[in-house]
Amino acid sequence: RGPLDGEEAQPQVHRNALIMFASKVTGKVIEDQDDYWPIFVILEALLTFILWVIGATSEEEFFSAKAGLDSIFPGRTNMATHQDCADLRFQVWRWLTYQFSHSGLSHLGLNIFMLLVVGIRLERYHGHWRTLVIFNLGVICAAFNFAVIDGHASLIGMSGGVYALMGMTFGSLILNWHDTRYRRPELFMLVLLFLLDLAFAYFDSTSADSETSHSAHFGGYAAGVILGVLVGRNLDEEEQIQHAKTLRCERILQGIFASTGAVALLLVFAWMAQWPPRTLSDTTPWCWNRQVFNQSMFPDEFRYHCVRCQDQQCISMFEAMPNTEKVSFRICQQAGWSYSQ
Repeated sequence: RGPLDGEEAQPQVHRNALIMFASKVTGKVIEDQDDYWPIFVILEALLTFILWVIGATSEEEFFSAKAGLDSIFPGRTNMATHQDCADLRFQVWRWLTYQFSHSGLSHLGLNIFMLLVVGIRLERYHGHWRTLVIFNLGVICAAFNFAVIDGHASLIGMSGGVYALMGMTFGSLILNWHDTRYRRPELFMLVLLFLLDLAFAYFDSTSADSETSHSAHFGGYAAGVILGVLVGRNLDEEEQIQHAKTLRCERILQGIFASTGAVALLLVFAWMAQWPPRTLSDTTPWCWNRQVFNQSMFPDEFRYHCVRCQDQQCISMFEAMPNTEKVSFRICQQAGWSYSQ
């Protein structure tokens, strides 16, 4: 039989398909640098899964249980800037601990799946410490962006860290463009995933029922890109003689990314310093909201009205009313606020 018949044909077809998407590389190739075992990624996945299972076993609905570290320390580990008008901004452990709780098995499973798919390859190339640091700094930066854009809500899940690893992949591609054999297909997939997430974010923004925090995703992704460029493994540094000119350009790029990251952090801290909290989409400051039925105050319509306050005097006024109930601020955003202090 011929050389492409039967069992020998299949591998040859696969090799030809891969060659078609490959780009020329001189020197070290990033796809060949599998120097580390993915210890951090596996431990992070196991720890998060075990904490969720421990918490979910005590819940009536196991598969949809909100569980994890928050089950052990209820209300003290989720990311939040305030609970009514109790100021939580200085409980800095929340910036990290919220990653260890999830709102159901599907939420947990998707995050672990993405962590393994993206993280194993990254850790095998960049090493344990780089991956660990960028993942957790991504979790923190996701919390910062969440506080600025969606600061009246609360946040759980490790998707900020997962998106940081996705951003790290893009940052690594920037640094190692000429050392990556399949750079163009990889760039295409990264851009496609980013655009899909933007589309999901747009459609979710029209729903009051959405619990997906795209602001955290974007914060983690941006942190991953910047940190991937600043501290990611760079094959050009390991072959400095051959890539001296490229390294000079990369140093300039790293300076730009470092400056951008520093300015972004300063703006975030300045925004979070404001009290009562506010968001970019709604700059009215408030820390307490309820729905109120009071025909004396709202005589035109026979219904509940959304109200919000920023100090105790306002809160006491509405708490003294007989028909005052809790309501999601997202519902009020959709329906409109009838009273803002």
